[in-house]
Amino acid sequence: MYNPMKPAPTPVSAWVRAARRLKTDGDQHGLMLHIEDPVGFLPGEDEIVCNVDAFLRDHDKCSVSTVTNTIFPAALDRGDGIKALTERYMQVYERRMHRQGEWGRYFQRMVAWPKGSGKAAGTVNQLSENIETLRAMRSGEAKFFSNVTEIALFDPARDLRKKMNRQCLSFIELKPERNGNTWRLSMMAVYRNHYYVQRTLGNLIGLGRLLQFIANEAGFDIGTLTIQSTHACLDPDLQRGEVFDLIEACDAPTSPTTSLNRNSVQQRVDAR
Repeated sequence: MYNPMKPAPTPVSAWVRAARRLKTDGDQHGLMLHIEDPVGFLPGEDEIVCNVDAFLRDHDKCSVSTVTNTIFPAALDRGDGIKALTERYMQVYERRMHRQGEWGRYFQRMVAWPKGSGKAAGTVNQLSENIETLRAMRSGEAKFFSNVTEIALFDPARDLRKKMNRQCLSFIELKPERNGNTWRLSMMAVYRNHYYVQRTLGNLIGLGRLLQFIANEAGFDIGTLTIQSTHACLDPDLQRGEVFDLIEACDAPTSPTTSLNRNSVQQRVDAR
């Protein structure tokens, strides 16, 4: 189950390398990606994201931005903190999402994890709790710990009863580091299963944005992102030849664009 890929500079480059590996070697267990700049984009990578997005839309699948927003709804972030973001998200959730089943609700689990029952029923905002913990360590109000900030996504009460259409992202670990006056926050995410065309690229971009948000809120620099897929595969419900053609096209993008602003890919994909 220890199956690491070579570290990659960006989420898109990590996805291309791993997709190429799946194309050549088939399904993988314990596939591990390590991304050095979780919110970075290299020249030409905007074209790769748009190619994958167009492929998904042409096959009536969720777009890259839709998958990304299940982890971090960037369009709702106004820079006014986790409480305000949670309020806006939950308003959208109540209007549009709460009857759609369990898929697409990762962020809801992060900010409104259920606790108690009956009159004692309520929710826990895991992001808010973790941000407060990190802030207190950063300011010196609390002792520094590198192993106490984590986010649960897998819920036995909801997920074990289902064998299909259940959550794939199981757990996120946040790892703060300090070195003199430098404070850095890294992330590790564990996936039960990964469909590499429909889900993984959007997942990687979304996790990078989530890490960026938490780090900014807590006063940390952005560290690295590590993802382990306990099972990874090319989507069995898509034509294999078409998937191979997509991977080959993404392996050699034709537009050698200049270095990208970190918001430009989001704007370009969301505008489609």
